[in-house]
Amino acid sequence: MARKGLKLNMRVLLTLAFAMFSLIASVNTSMALPSVQEESHDCHSVDDLSRGNIREFKDNYIPKEYFPTPEYMVFVDLGVLVLLILIGVFLVWRRKSQKAMTLMAIITFAYLGFIRGGCVCPVGAISNTTMGLITPAEVGLASLIIFMVPLIIALIIGRVFCTSGCPLGAVQHIVQKSKKTIKLPKKLNNALKIVPILMLIATVYFAIQSACFFVCEVEPYKVLFFTGQTWFEQALAYILGHPMEPKFLLAFGIGTWLYLIAILVLGYWVPRPFCRFLCPYGVLLGVVSFFSFKPRKIKDHNCVYCGMCEKVCPTQAIAIDRKNKYSYVSNYDCVQCNKCNDICKKDAF
Repeated sequence: MARKGLKLNMRVLLTLAFAMFSLIASVNTSMALPSVQEESHDCHSVDDLSRGNIREFKDNYIPKEYFPTPEYMVFVDLGVLVLLILIGVFLVWRRKSQKAMTLMAIITFAYLGFIRGGCVCPVGAISNTTMGLITPAEVGLASLIIFMVPLIIALIIGRVFCTSGCPLGAVQHIVQKSKKTIKLPKKLNNALKIVPILMLIATVYFAIQSACFFVCEVEPYKVLFFTGQTWFEQALAYILGHPMEPKFLLAFGIGTWLYLIAILVLGYWVPRPFCRFLCPYGVLLGVVSFFSFKPRKIKDHNCVYCGMCEKVCPTQAIAIDRKNKYSYVSNYDCVQCNKCNDICKKDAF
């Protein structure tokens, strides 16, 4: 007998557990921090021996050495990004199982998100590129390449980057419910598509006016990436014999963690909420994908209009009309996850 009620898969539990643990730790850390008034009462002079010989400790103290990330790593990250997208292109071209795309999303999240902090991402590169158009000296060639590569790939075969290469999309792909997700009413879904366009306009405006990375301020997953990167660097420094602070370091405050948890919970039931209703780069990818040379299509002579592909599509990019024998794929919305290929028994894609 099938179990009733909510059934979370393991990857969702792990992601939510990570977020909840970090939130609790951040609460405990903030409660443990002394106030300014407490610090003033606990302050001792260097000649006060109640806490040991402070003067001797000060004279003998050797600051810990920190090793900044080498500049060449941006090109390593760029190479990884291009490789991930190209592998994604191969998987889409060969119509491989969506499990392979899920594996690509996990690799993307692990490296570009957890290890590298999610900062090598074309979504934020919109601001970099806008600033570069005004003051070219402020933006390097690497940022321009990061911005352009997914668009070039989208012109060939669609929004492969959204599943294979984007750390933001990878989190949403991993967390979303595998079956029976919530489908928004068509009118509401279409109305919400206006928000990413407004986000794109706002991102460009703030980049011009104040050099502000607007989209990076509103996207919820940065707290997950930054904390994960910090923990990775702590573990790596310990292994290499250069230990950092002997405690878990946390990025951002409680409100940001609550925002993340809310989006993760929403993304479990409504797939890819950020991709569909906030991401400004998705607008650019969608427009370019509309003109792609090899778009995803439904073969009318194979399709039996069963509607199974429409049910599993996470972005509601597929429309099936049984009565009028009509089928359509919106390449503006399609993120090339290959779920429709898996569910279709008639080889219609």
